Amino acid sequence: MRVIQAGVGGFGLSWLYAVRESDGFEHVALVDPSPTALATAGEITGVGPERRFTSVEEAVATVGADGLIDVTPAPCHESTTITALEGGLHVLVEKPIADKMASAQAMVSAADRHSRILMVTQQYRYQDQPRCLRRLISGGAIGEIDHIVAEFQIHGLLFGWRRRMEHPFLMDMAIHHFDLMRYLLGRNAVRVTAQTWNPKVSNTDGDMGAFVWVEFEGGARVNYTGTFAAPGVDTGWNGRWVITGSRGSLVWNPRDEWGPIRLFRQDADLSQYREQQFFTPLPEPWGEPIWAESIGATGHHFDLYHWRACAETGTQPETSGRDNLHTLALTLAAVRSANTGRTVEVMRVRG
Repeated sequence: MRVIQAGVGGFGLSWLYAVRESDGFEHVALVDPSPTALATAGEITGVGPERRFTSVEEAVATVGADGLIDVTPAPCHESTTITALEGGLHVLVEKPIADKMASAQAMVSAADRHSRILMVTQQYRYQDQPRCLRRLISGGAIGEIDHIVAEFQIHGLLFGWRRRMEHPFLMDMAIHHFDLMRYLLGRNAVRVTAQTWNPKVSNTDGDMGAFVWVEFEGGARVNYTGTFAAPGVDTGWNGRWVITGSRGSLVWNPRDEWGPIRLFRQDADLSQYREQQFFTPLPEPWGEPIWAESIGATGHHFDLYHWRACAETGTQPETSGRDNLHTLALTLAAVRSANTGRTVEVMRVRG
């Protein structure tokens, strides 16, 4: 697949290598306003100076390509992506799909209008363990889901446009976990209450910590805590999750050496108890360890292969632009809740 990549510095570097390392993909043009970033990307990809551009319009008009990977800042996604779609290219766009719902909807409409594939890089769900968890949940392993407690902590420094965002944690990190919530539950959010702040160890202008309470269709609730400012603490990028249903719990902790997924079955007949009772886990190793089967390519590589397969068959990706409107709606509702101090209803979107 011949691809143009727009945005080749910062996070764009990871996409340069992902494309280079994926079978059947080739960079045919690079776009970035920075001559230094273009030169570095050209050396990595082998794209010559004549196919390095500072304008998406010029790249699309000049170079024959099948698709465009949009790694520009979120406020630029609408313009960059629609230009590519109007030029007949399929688009793989970094999350968030856009910084405003109207922009995201315009992108989805353009993809429909030009019969092109628009896919969002919510690659956290494209990993072995989340796929395994989804199968366990949908298969009824712990019954009807009641609630989830999820925690994410990593210490990170942000630079460039992300450092100036109002809500860098919610819009650039928590959005991955919000998408995972939707994926694991198979439902969309209906309301959210959020509180955010900027820890004293943060290097950004915007808030890098959040407490978020989310209610989903069907009544499942999620208590989510996250921060990008936790020196010495590292949950891993997926975080730690406890998913509790009517017949047990699933504990997902990728850093657990005894097993990153543990199943706890609630098989007791609770109606037989006549006095107060607390169930305590046995000494380690405890629970029933579940080992996820490999799904092959994961992360950005899964993104690329899935995107190409959908472009070739004309089928919609799992994380299509239209489906991702629901993830963006939840994220923007969390931002509004944090800004207003109120519980916010999540916008209903067609999809």
